Amino acid sequence: MKIFKNTFSKIFNTQTKIKETFSNILSFSTLSNEDKSNIEECLLESDLSWDLTQETLKNLEKVKKNETWENALYNSLKKSIESLEIRSHDLKKIIIIVGVNGSGKTTSAAKIANFFKANKKSVTLVAADTYRAAAVEQLKIWSQRTNINFISNPNTKDPASIAYDGVKSGIANNDDYVIIDTAGRLHTSKNLMNELEKIFRVVKSITDEISVFISIDGNTGQNGIRQAVEFGKVLPLSNVILNKMDGTAKGGSALSIMYKMLIPISFIGVGESFEDLIEFDLDYYLKSLIK
Repeated sequence: MKIFKNTFSKIFNTQTKIKETFSNILSFSTLSNEDKSNIEECLLESDLSWDLTQETLKNLEKVKKNETWENALYNSLKKSIESLEIRSHDLKKIIIIVGVNGSGKTTSAAKIANFFKANKKSVTLVAADTYRAAAVEQLKIWSQRTNINFISNPNTKDPASIAYDGVKSGIANNDDYVIIDTAGRLHTSKNLMNELEKIFRVVKSITDEISVFISIDGNTGQNGIRQAVEFGKVLPLSNVILNKMDGTAKGGSALSIMYKMLIPISFIGVGESFEDLIEFDLDYYLKSLIK
């Protein structure tokens, strides 16, 4: 699939701090305690988790003596991520988008639907958020603009039944993908998490071809990792979409989520328009974060 012509180059606000910290280091093979402390502080401020920061520090101490700081950091971060057995998840026919309130789920559903449509794929968009009428209306308008099959049901408060109807409709239409938007919820709400589990169970009764995306606000830092962990206790999360990466995000959260959850980042959301969606590419992401 083609990648939308956006770049990561302007979405991180930690590039200056990274450059200031690393350009002053004379040799990574003989890091002083002060160097290590400065690097640790810099990486943590970039939203890398503690564990990933320590792993990266270990890798930095193994780089070649005359390595540039850009290559040293790039290779160390890449080695930290690639040493993991991150599960490869090709996108399944059914995509369920979950996450906390305000993480960008509804916008993500529309963006991903538009992404597929732009790549000559047919889509059914399902509005299964029964708590927020504005979300349903938003998806309805977007689906009309892009001529995408749209399913909702204002006469029921059962999101699982809407999801069921949506999947059935998408399969009947022989659509390539069915994207299900769900209501935002905190993991501490047992009833709402049970509701989410029911949606998954009902869809699974129709097909096993399910990808569960967790939508995370890129500005929430370490809290985003905790969200992924808690939702992962209820659902088999398979992919991440990292949103609101449009100028204020620090960048390290994407790497930390992969490091902790062992699932891939599939998309980065960098704005509100349809086109503000980027397929995640580790090499490109690291180079943009560093340079």
